[in-house]
Formats: sequence, structure tokens, C-alpha cells
Amino acid sequence: MNNSKTTYYWFSIFAICFLCFQGVSYYVRPNYSGDSALFSYFLGIAPNFFPAIGIPALLVVFLMQLKTSKKWLNEKSYITANLISVTGLIAWEFIQTSSKKLHFDWNDIIWTIIGAAIFQLIWNLSPKRFKK
Repeated sequence: MNNSKTTYYWFSIFAICFLCFQGVSYYVRPNYSGDSALFSYFLGIAPNFFPAIGIPALLVVFLMQLKTSKKWLNEKSYITANLISVTGLIAWEFIQTSSKKLHFDWNDIIWTIIGAAIFQLIWNLSPKRFKK
């Protein structure tokens, strides 16, 4: 990833997802007092959904910067990034089962996987010049 525009492109996706995560987690959710079940549901899954898109985008930047001789890692960094992200996010969700303060939710796992699929879609739809 020698092209700085490529780095900015993927880092921008990460930044947008991070801002959405922060906004929902720290501003919208604590202050929402409405009775819309659908909106409450989306507020509940958003902190899993946005990182599932943003974290792989950031990892792609790091993985493409590695000077590795492994051809697969160089050509498939987006898959590696997505697998690392999904594994970490789902592991965190299962860790919450042993916590008294945190809440385990299968919907969070489903939306983590949906977020990873959307990252994959973004990768597939991105111009080729941003994949080098």
C-alpha cells in the first residue's frame, strides 16, 4: 500500500465507523428515551455492527504495510483482516457470558457477521486502485 490515497481511503472508512460507534454508544443510546422497539434494537446492535466494518478497514492498512513474503497475505489481506476482526468481536461477545456487568446477545453476533459481510461488499465494490 504505497499509495497514500489508498491508506486514506481505508482509514476514512475506519474513521466513519468509529465516529458512528462513538456517537451511538456515548451520545444517542444514553439519551434515548423513546419507545420505538425498532430504534432501540438498532441502538443495541450498532456498537457491534460499526466495528465489524471499521476494524477490518484499519487492519487492511496495517497488513498492507507489512513487508511479508507470503503471497496469500499480500493478496488477501482483506480476508485476513476480516477474520481477525470477526474472531475478536465474537470472542468478546462470548467473554461477556461470564460477566455480571456485561450482556451477551446473539443479535450482536449476527450483526457482527453482517457488518463483516458489508466490509467484504465494500472491498468488492471499491476501485482496484484502492486494493494495492
